[in-house]
Amino acid sequence: MKLISIQIFSNGLSGWQSDLLKFGDNITQLFGKNGCGKTPIVQSIAFCLGYPSVFRNDIYERCNHATLEVSSPIGNLQLKRIFSKSTDIQVTEPNGEKQRFYDEKEYSAYLFETLGLSIDNLVTNNNKSTSPYLASMLPIYYLDQDDGYNKFYSPPNNFIKDQFSEMMRMIFDLPVKHSFDQKKEKFKAKERLDYLDKQVELHSRQAEIAKQEAALISKSSEELEDEISTLESEIEQLKSSGANHDDSINVLDRLISKHKASIRGLTLEIAEINKRTSGIAQIVHEINTEVETLNLNEEARRVFLSFNEICGSSNCQLFASSSDAYSKNLLYLKDQIKDLERNAGIDKIKIEQIMKQRESLEGLIQTIIDERNQSLEKSEISALVDAISALKNQIFELQSQKSDIEKVELLENKHFQTIAERNKALEKYQSFGTDKNSIPALVRLKADLREFFLNWLEILNTNNISRNITFKDDFTPYLGTETISQLKGSTRTRAVLAYHAALIELMAQHNSFCFKFLILDTPKQHEIHNDDLNQYIKALKVLCDQHSVQVVFSTTEYHYQGDNQDIEWNPKYQGEKQLMFLKMNDQDRII
Repeated sequence: MKLISIQIFSNGLSGWQSDLLKFGDNITQLFGKNGCGKTPIVQSIAFCLGYPSVFRNDIYERCNHATLEVSSPIGNLQLKRIFSKSTDIQVTEPNGEKQRFYDEKEYSAYLFETLGLSIDNLVTNNNKSTSPYLASMLPIYYLDQDDGYNKFYSPPNNFIKDQFSEMMRMIFDLPVKHSFDQKKEKFKAKERLDYLDKQVELHSRQAEIAKQEAALISKSSEELEDEISTLESEIEQLKSSGANHDDSINVLDRLISKHKASIRGLTLEIAEINKRTSGIAQIVHEINTEVETLNLNEEARRVFLSFNEICGSSNCQLFASSSDAYSKNLLYLKDQIKDLERNAGIDKIKIEQIMKQRESLEGLIQTIIDERNQSLEKSEISALVDAISALKNQIFELQSQKSDIEKVELLENKHFQTIAERNKALEKYQSFGTDKNSIPALVRLKADLREFFLNWLEILNTNNISRNITFKDDFTPYLGTETISQLKGSTRTRAVLAYHAALIELMAQHNSFCFKFLILDTPKQHEIHNDDLNQYIKALKVLCDQHSVQVVFSTTEYHYQGDNQDIEWNPKYQGEKQLMFLKMNDQDRII
């Protein structure tokens, strides 16, 4: 955005107004004595752009509004603002459409969007959500004659956390430092991660319990289903008209045989576990022997050290590695013993479970044998009923096992899915931890800003300050150990002017302009020698030429000699004591 013209309109016939004042392409100089009306005009520029300028009462009483014409990415805009302490701004767009704003927030959002700036929800000093405001950004481009030269950044309100840094990041399209949305998302990500951590633990515990309950089931759900189908087929065959007494007895015999096979399998499993337990005991014994050996070696090392027989030096490290190795080996061996003893305990529990299952099967076999023997004496139909009943009992048992296995599979799948979700949640949460202070673009900007700042300090002949420039909170300058606010008098003013010129040069070099101007409301000329100020304005003129930047400044004593790209505004309406910038609405009268 560049400045095209400004005009102040009167409030009635007795009001005050200005001519249509057109800005120069490069330098616009308001030159006149104190009290000639320079400040209301300069203030009106920022006022129309959304800055809450505070005027003297006669401006509110005598002036109705100011109209600022600016160029923008969508064309020229006319910004009309009523002289009032509240917001009342009308924007006339290039197509003639008018928009009126009574809220600073909405107007700020409109202009930021028009300028192509990204708007994020930032965080206030009280951790609330807020939007960036023009009043927060304009102090980078506009130095008020009172507060603008006391600090490197003098907004009317400093309510955004790291406000200056956030405004600079916005200008240079860097990630915001404190995004309210991002903070909220991070909080939600942490909540999600905590929830999934608990779910992982819960599902793991549920799966473990289910596995323990199904520990003695050695078949898969598919294998159990096949067995169930086979048994159901046998029942159907028995129900068929061709089944006889012998068929019923054979079914019971097969069940007995099948259960005996299961008992043999369980017996073999117990034997294997006992064999493993015996092996574990042997390994534990050997490890304990190794531990004793290590202890003996360590005791021997300590005896040698106590008599200084090996080395008398207090710094001797002769046994250092030996001692470290002893400690590590000892810990390792003891961990091994703990693992083995834990496994032996698990095996012991498993043997008890298998034995109970074997006893149960033995009882079941005996029951079937009794039924079989009784069936031999029964009629064919009674034997058939007993056989079908036995098969159904077996089917019921297999279905129960299948249900247990399916429960384990279901819980394990759920557990794995939760782990996968938890890992994704962790990655998302960790992504919020990226250090926003070390992104390469920011580091490069600070390096360039330091170089430019040093150069502008030299241009302004600034002495008695450290050239060791560093930045805190991204862009807050430190000169050695001092801040600009700690400097006094002329040195502080020079540092402020140098820093803002460096910022404009930084934006120019990185093509990151939203406002292509720098407005200096009456730099404290009595504190800066005219030669230094002249050198500063001429250096700004070079910057204007190279990067199409505008500089607007008001002056009382120092006078800049410009060229055809510059313009000088002078008061020309006779007032009571001197020439004035503002005139009465009645053309024949002057103030």
